[in-house]
Amino acid sequence: MKINFIKNSILFIIEKKDNPISIKLEINKENYNNYNKIVDLSNIIPDQFIIILKTFTNQNDKSFVIVTEKIDYDIDNMNLVPTIQEAIDFIDLEEMERDLNSL
Repeated sequence: MKINFIKNSILFIIEKKDNPISIKLEINKENYNNYNKIVDLSNIIPDQFIIILKTFTNQNDKSFVIVTEKIDYDIDNMNLVPTIQEAIDFIDLEEMERDLNSL
Protein backbone atom coordinates (compact mmCIF):
# COMPACT_ATOMS: atom_id res chain seq x y z
CA MET A 1 0.00 0.00 0.00
CA LYS A 2 1.16 3.47 -0.83
CA ILE A 3 0.00 6.48 1.15
CA ASN A 4 -0.01 10.01 -0.24
CA PHE A 5 -1.43 13.32 0.89
CA ILE A 6 -3.56 15.16 -1.66
CA LYS A 7 -5.06 18.50 -0.73
CA ASN A 8 -6.93 17.88 2.53
CA SER A 9 -7.09 14.10 2.08
CA ILE A 10 -5.09 10.95 2.49
CA LEU A 11 -4.88 8.69 -0.55
CA PHE A 12 -4.40 4.99 0.12
CA ILE A 13 -3.30 3.21 -3.07
CA ILE A 14 -4.01 -0.48 -2.66
CA GLU A 15 -1.73 -2.95 -4.43
CA LYS A 16 -2.11 -6.63 -5.29
CA LYS A 17 0.15 -7.77 -2.45
CA ASP A 18 -1.92 -5.98 0.24
CA ASN A 19 -4.33 -7.90 2.42
CA PRO A 20 -7.71 -6.55 3.60
CA ILE A 21 -6.97 -6.76 7.32
CA SER A 22 -3.76 -4.72 7.13
CA ILE A 23 -5.56 -2.13 5.03
CA LYS A 24 -8.35 -1.83 7.60
CA LEU A 25 -5.80 -1.38 10.38
CA GLU A 26 -3.91 1.28 8.43
CA ILE A 27 -7.01 3.27 7.49
CA ASN A 28 -8.21 3.16 11.11
CA LYS A 29 -5.06 4.75 12.52
CA GLU A 30 -5.94 7.59 14.83
CA ASN A 31 -3.54 10.06 13.21
CA TYR A 32 -5.69 9.89 10.03
CA ASN A 33 -8.94 10.89 11.77
CA ASN A 34 -8.67 14.56 10.80
CA TYR A 35 -8.36 13.85 7.10
CA ASN A 36 -10.69 12.84 4.33
CA LYS A 37 -9.83 9.37 3.07
CA ILE A 38 -9.58 8.14 -0.50
CA VAL A 39 -8.99 4.43 -1.11
CA ASP A 40 -7.81 3.66 -4.64
CA LEU A 41 -8.73 0.11 -5.69
CA SER A 42 -8.06 0.65 -9.39
CA ASN A 43 -4.92 -1.55 -9.39
CA ILE A 44 -6.65 -4.62 -7.98
CA ILE A 45 -9.79 -6.73 -8.22
CA PRO A 46 -11.77 -5.03 -5.44
CA ASP A 47 -14.18 -7.80 -4.39
CA GLN A 48 -12.23 -8.96 -1.32
CA PHE A 49 -11.69 -5.40 -0.12
CA ILE A 50 -15.25 -4.11 -0.49
CA ILE A 51 -16.53 -6.16 2.45
CA ILE A 52 -13.91 -4.58 4.73
CA LEU A 53 -14.37 -1.09 3.29
CA LYS A 54 -18.16 -1.21 3.73
CA THR A 55 -17.56 -0.76 7.46
CA PHE A 56 -16.13 2.71 6.86
CA THR A 57 -18.36 5.71 6.48
CA ASN A 58 -17.97 9.45 6.67
CA GLN A 59 -16.77 10.11 10.21
CA ASN A 60 -15.73 13.19 12.17
CA ASP A 61 -17.15 15.40 9.42
CA LYS A 62 -14.68 13.86 6.98
CA SER A 63 -15.37 12.03 3.75
CA PHE A 64 -14.53 8.46 2.77
CA VAL A 65 -14.40 7.76 -0.98
CA ILE A 66 -13.45 4.62 -2.92
CA VAL A 67 -11.94 4.81 -6.40
CA THR A 68 -12.78 1.88 -8.64
CA GLU A 69 -14.26 1.17 -12.05
CA LYS A 70 -14.60 -2.55 -11.44
CA ILE A 71 -17.72 -2.82 -9.28
CA ASP A 72 -21.35 -1.84 -9.39
CA TYR A 73 -21.92 1.78 -8.39
CA ASP A 74 -25.24 1.03 -6.69
CA ILE A 75 -23.76 -0.34 -3.48
CA ASP A 76 -25.58 1.22 -0.53
CA ASN A 77 -23.85 3.76 1.68
CA MET A 78 -20.59 3.79 -0.25
CA ASN A 79 -19.09 6.74 -2.09
CA LEU A 80 -17.73 5.15 -5.27
CA VAL A 81 -16.10 7.10 -8.09
CA PRO A 82 -14.08 5.99 -11.13
CA THR A 83 -11.04 8.31 -10.80
CA ILE A 84 -8.92 10.00 -8.14
CA GLN A 85 -9.80 13.42 -9.56
CA GLU A 86 -13.49 12.64 -9.16
CA ALA A 87 -12.81 11.55 -5.56
CA ILE A 88 -11.17 14.93 -4.88
CA ASP A 89 -14.09 16.74 -6.51
CA PHE A 90 -16.58 14.65 -4.50
CA ILE A 91 -14.81 15.56 -1.26
CA ASP A 92 -14.74 19.25 -2.22
CA LEU A 93 -18.51 19.17 -2.77
CA GLU A 94 -19.14 17.38 0.53
CA GLU A 95 -17.01 19.94 2.37
CA MET A 96 -18.96 22.80 0.80
CA GLU A 97 -22.19 21.11 1.83
CA ARG A 98 -20.96 20.67 5.41
CA ASP A 99 -19.89 24.34 5.50
CA LEU A 100 -23.30 25.48 4.25
CA ASN A 101 -25.12 23.25 6.75
CA SER A 102 -23.11 24.70 9.62
CA LEU A 103 -24.36 28.24 8.94
